[in-house]
Amino acid sequence: MAKKNDKGMLGSIGPWAFFFGLLIAVAATFAGQVFWMLGVLGLVVGLMNITEKELSLYLLASLTFLLSANALSVTLTRVVGVVPFVSSWITFIDPLLANVTLFVAPGAAVVALKALYVTSKN
Repeated sequence: MAKKNDKGMLGSIGPWAFFFGLLIAVAATFAGQVFWMLGVLGLVVGLMNITEKELSLYLLASLTFLLSANALSVTLTRVVGVVPFVSSWITFIDPLLANVTLFVAPGAAVVALKALYVTSKN
């Protein structure tokens, strides 16, 4: 994450947006329709929290999470028929993975565009 003294007051918005985005993703698992808020916070994190030095690591982590969350969701859905106790907690895990994905994906898209810009600039 970017250090506070790198960007002044604006530098502290990104880490808080990430923290609140994760909290909202968990809360939305129980509450419901706050998808737009997750997307907006994901954009804020991507725009304000990731420096040029962190582009590669953030993109790798985002891509890994997005792929593994999708695979885990599909796997758990298929396991429900085989292992009965999984069905009780998949009702929490599956929406949680979807909500965190809704939070991470916009930030990853913005950071990918930043990386393309930085690459083409050089």
